[in-house]
Amino acid sequence: MITGNNHLARLSKLSDRFITTIGEAAAWLNVVLIAVIITQVVLRYVFSKGLVELEELQWHLYAVGILIGLSYCATHNTHIRLDLLHQRFPQRRKEVVDLLGTVFLLMPMVIVILMHSWPFVAESFRINEASDSVVGLPYRWAIKSFLLIGFGLLGLAGVSRIIRAVAFLIRRSR
Repeated sequence: MITGNNHLARLSKLSDRFITTIGEAAAWLNVVLIAVIITQVVLRYVFSKGLVELEELQWHLYAVGILIGLSYCATHNTHIRLDLLHQRFPQRRKEVVDLLGTVFLLMPMVIVILMHSWPFVAESFRINEASDSVVGLPYRWAIKSFLLIGFGLLGLAGVSRIIRAVAFLIRRSR
C-alpha cells in the first residue's frame, strides 16, 4: 500500500511539473499579446488603419492564456476562492473541502466541457473552419482545440489535487 501511495505521489508531482512547464511557456504568450495590442493601437490611432487579423489574434492569445492558466492556477493553488472561511480552517478540513470540491464540482465540469467540446472541435477541423471575416485568420480549429487542451490539463490538475488530498488525509489518519 505504501508503494502504491509513493507511486501516486510521484505521478502527482510529475503531472504538476508538466502543467507548470506548459503554464510557464504559455505565459510568454502574454509578451506576444502585448506586442499585438500595441501594434494594433498604433495602427488604428496613428495610421487610422486597424487589422482584423491582429484583432482576432488578440482574442486567440487571450483564450490560450486563460485556458492554459486555469490548470496552472489549480496546480499552484492560486485560483480565486469564494470560501472566506477556508483560510481559517485547519489543514485537514482544507484538504477535505478541496477534495470534495474537486471531486463533485471541478471534475464533473471538466468532463462535461470535454464531452461537449470534442464534437465542436472535430467539426471545426473537419470543415477546416476559418474566420467569418474575409481577411480574418484561417484554421479556427486550432484555437478551438485549446478547449480540449486547456480542460484536459485542468482535469489532470484535478486528478493530481485529488491524489495529494487523499495522500494527506491517509497520512493524518495513521
